Amino acid sequence: MPTNSGNSFCRIENKYIIPLEKLPLLIEAISDRVEFDKFAKEKGSYQVNSIYFDNVYGDIHHRNIAKPKFKEKLRLRSYGGDKPIYFLEFKDKIFKDVYKRRIYLSKDEVDDFVNKGIFPPKNGDTKHDEFIDELAIFRDRYRGSIIPNTLMQYERVAYMNKPGEDYLRLTVDKNITYRREDFNINKLGGKSLLKEGYGILEIKFIGAMPLFVAKALNDLDLHRQTFSKFGTSFLNEAKEARLL
Repeated sequence: MPTNSGNSFCRIENKYIIPLEKLPLLIEAISDRVEFDKFAKEKGSYQVNSIYFDNVYGDIHHRNIAKPKFKEKLRLRSYGGDKPIYFLEFKDKIFKDVYKRRIYLSKDEVDDFVNKGIFPPKNGDTKHDEFIDELAIFRDRYRGSIIPNTLMQYERVAYMNKPGEDYLRLTVDKNITYRREDFNINKLGGKSLLKEGYGILEIKFIGAMPLFVAKALNDLDLHRQTFSKFGTSFLNEAKEARLL
């Protein structure tokens, strides 16, 4: 069975586009088995800001929208607030399993990587240094370039399994915006990704989805969808272009 440890993760992630009016009903149905994420702020909420990287040809985006069995992304993430935390992350998806590997960065390292393409230095930590080596391989695989492509921002509410329960993480992202310029990661602003009144529900688990969650989803007529925030931002712009 896949396990999670340190800064490496393997889990299944199911996504749903959810009318936000249904969210209280969902949480009420599973409230006996979940609680707010203890690492989040008041009522489990926090700001998430992510920069997705590509090469100058858009190869990563074009490859992922072809829906291959293996997908990969590189993103820089910040959890907003008075003292933001930054990390650089590989996110790979093989069939239904999602694998993540990440390293933490300082603000200076963030600025160097985003604005100058300078890799974070190695620091003697094995996992960190292996990540930097993998980053170099990733850059070479995508024709020698890694540049910021899209800045995605949203408000997230997170829930976790209660102590003693099997691993479960449930998040709802709302007020999702994106832009492809001004990559100041904590500066808010951009185009809306979804229609007003909708958000993205993600249910993350190891093995099989808990039956109590599956029942709640069925009762609310919520169905799993293949969805990518990064990919959807491009689809939105393609639709806009056809309407012009």
